[in-house]
Amino acid sequence: MKIAVVICLTCLIAASFAGAGQDIALPKIEAKIGMDVLQAMESRSASRSFSGGEVPLKVISTILWAGYGIILESGDKTVHGYDALSGATSQDRYTIPWGWGDPYLKVYLLLANGAYEYLPEEHKLKFVTNNNLIDVSGSGGSDAYGVIVIAADYNEMPSFNEEIRNVAFMSAGSAAQNMYVAGAVFKIQMLTQVSIPNKALKKRLNLPKSVEPLTILSFGYSD
Repeated sequence: MKIAVVICLTCLIAASFAGAGQDIALPKIEAKIGMDVLQAMESRSASRSFSGGEVPLKVISTILWAGYGIILESGDKTVHGYDALSGATSQDRYTIPWGWGDPYLKVYLLLANGAYEYLPEEHKLKFVTNNNLIDVSGSGGSDAYGVIVIAADYNEMPSFNEEIRNVAFMSAGSAAQNMYVAGAVFKIQMLTQVSIPNKALKKRLNLPKSVEPLTILSFGYSD
C-alpha cells in the first residue's frame, strides 16, 4: 500500500557543521573506503524510514561528488574533486557521461539549516536560501537527514523538445544511481522520487525558468 508522506525540512535533524547562511567548503572525498563497487551495489537499498542520525559532512561530500563530481588528470595522477585545478594537464571529466559537451545538471542539497547548490568545479556548497519550508510529497520519511535535488538547465542543452528532456532524465538517473552506490559504502539509505512539486521547489529555491527539478533523493541512516 502506497502511503503519502510529507517531508518538511523543518523536521530534518539540524546539521552540526557551521554553514547556515554561508557557503561551505567540502572536505576531500573518501576515495578508498574498503568496499568495492560490486559490494556497494549489492548493499544499496531504498528506505522509507530513517533514524534521523547525523550524516557527517565528509560523507555528503563523497556522495555529491559521486553523482556530479569532477575527475582531473594531473600528469599520470587522477585527482578527485577540486584538489589541483591549476595543476591539471587535461580537461576535467565528470563522474557521469554527458549527452553534450556542456554540463546541464544542477544539484541542490536541502538541510534543516538551509538549501545549497553543489558546485562541482570548486567542490563546495553555495548557500542559496534559509527558506527550508519545502514540502515534498511522496513516499519518503520525515526523519531523513537531508534531500538532494537533481535538476536540468535546458539553456545548456540544444533547443528543448521531449527527446532532449528524456536525455536530461537519463543523466539525472545516472547521477542518482552513483549517489546510491556511494551512500551504500557509508551505510546511507536513500529514496528516489520523481513525483515532486516542481513549482514549489522552483519558487523556494529561486530557480530560473530554464531549470527544472527532475528527481529528489531523501537520504540518511536507516532505522
